[in-house]
This record gives sequence, structure tokens and C-alpha cells, in this order.
Amino acid sequence: MPQQAHQPEQAHQTAEARALGLGTLGNAVGAVSAVVFYLRSGSDALMLDGLYTAVMAGASVIAARVSRAALQPRSRAFPFGASGQEPLYVLFRTLVLLGIITFAMVSAAGKVLSHLQGAAVPPVRLDGLGWYFGAMVLLNLWLWRVFVSAWSAGGRSSDMLRGMAVSARFDALISAGTWIALLGSPLLLGTGLAPLVPIADALLVLGLSLVLLPEPLGILRDAVAEAAGSGHSIPAATQSSCCHAITPVLKLQGCELIELAMVRLGRTITAVAYVQPAAAMTAAQIDALRDRKSTRLNSSHTVISYAVFCLKK
Repeated sequence: MPQQAHQPEQAHQTAEARALGLGTLGNAVGAVSAVVFYLRSGSDALMLDGLYTAVMAGASVIAARVSRAALQPRSRAFPFGASGQEPLYVLFRTLVLLGIITFAMVSAAGKVLSHLQGAAVPPVRLDGLGWYFGAMVLLNLWLWRVFVSAWSAGGRSSDMLRGMAVSARFDALISAGTWIALLGSPLLLGTGLAPLVPIADALLVLGLSLVLLPEPLGILRDAVAEAAGSGHSIPAATQSSCCHAITPVLKLQGCELIELAMVRLGRTITAVAYVQPAAAMTAAQIDALRDRKSTRLNSSHTVISYAVFCLKK
């Protein structure tokens, strides 16, 4: 029976490792392609796309190592498990993304200011970019599907896979938006917006940066809250379901639930229940009560890794 219960967990680990491996390969191909076409066309939007994709490729490599560590059982070196590496990884990846977006915005703003001061702006070569953007949209949509499938198969408990899926979807939207904007910019010639054509690429970078900013800022906020041990990092629905799962069992044992404190670290949630027993209990009874409640919590929600219970007078 334990071996059968262990098989789905191994399948989830294999699916996650496979998804991260495919993410590394796909993002590496996308990053190299973006750099090649950036050098050929001189488009700053392609530079932003390439840097973003390169970060995703490097992040996939690091995420694979963090995932292996986070899935290991608790040890003497990590008595509470190594799940704490996940929010640190998410925090690092988000800070790198914010740095790239900031750099791209400053570079694009400088190009716009130079144009306004009368300086010449090198034109962007558009030939061949249609094939590039079409391929990148398809590649990133495929990666998004791979990450979402692995995230769903693993009980939706991996923030790394969720973050990679969101990034792949954003990258597809970036490529599609850049494709439409860059290839459509020549249509502005002969209109009142013709003076904007030389800096259309820079304006596009500024627009894409503003679209990209909310995603890493939101992930940064959640990662900081999680690393700080805030209970707000756990959805209210999860807390409520755990409360409802153990309250009836506690009543059968003559105990009243006073408070259920929950802290999330990576894909591990530690639950501490403060209970008031109706009568004195021996240490063996308390241990048995803790084991029963741990089993009940684990069966009620897949992201609960272990639970600790103590008495409150």
C-alpha cells in the first residue's frame, strides 16, 4: 500500500523534472533566436524579448535543482524540509526580471529623448521578423501548456511551475504584440503619426515593459510574504477547508479547536492546532491525536506536508 501511494508522487516528480527540462531547451532556443534576430534587425524590442527568454532558460535550470531539493524528505540538515528554497528562487528570478525590464525601459527612454533632441535613430530591419515572431508565439504557447499540465498533475502546489507557466504565457503575448506593432509601424507613414515611426521600436519597448511589470511585482510581493512566514501566503479557502476537516475529528476526541495557525514555505504548509481538551490527556494520547489529525489534514488537501499540534490551557 505505501508503495502504491508513493508511485503517484514519483510520477509527479518525473513530470515536473520533464517540464523544467523542456522549459530549459525551449527557452534556450528562443533566447538564441532572439539574439540572432536582434543583431540582424537592431530592434530593442527583440533585445528585451531575448533577455527575458534567456532568464527563463537559466531559471529552468536552477528550478530543476531547487525542485529536486524541495522534494527530498526532511533531514538533519533541513529538519523542516528544503521547501524554503522555492520562495528564495522565486524571489531571485523576479528581481532579475525587474532588473531587465528596468534596463530596457531606461534604454528605450534614452532613445526617445535622443530622437526628440534631433539625433538620428537607426532604422529597424523588418524583413524576416514575421517568421521569427510566429515561431516564438507557437513555442511559448507550447511551453505554457507543458508547464500548466505538470503543475496540474502535481496538485497545483509548485509555485515554480506556476511562475514558469505565467512567464511562458506572457512571452507569447509579448511576441504577438511585438509582431503586430513592429510589422504594422510602416502603415503609419503618410499619416499624422509618421514622426513616431523612427521611435516605434522604443515606444513598443516602453509599452511592453509597462505590461510586464505587474506580473513580477505581484510574484515578488507573494514571495516576500511567504519568505517572511506570513499567513497571508495561504489562500483563505485552504485555511477554511483544513479547519472544517479536523474540527469534527477533534470533537470526537473530546477536544475543542481554539486556533489553527498555518505557515507556508514553498510547497510545504505547517499547521499548528491549539486545542482545549475536555479532560487531562497523557502524552501517548496527545501523540495519537496529532497523528490522526496529521493524516486527516494530508488527506484533505495535497499541499499539507505535515502538521504539528499542541495543547493550549
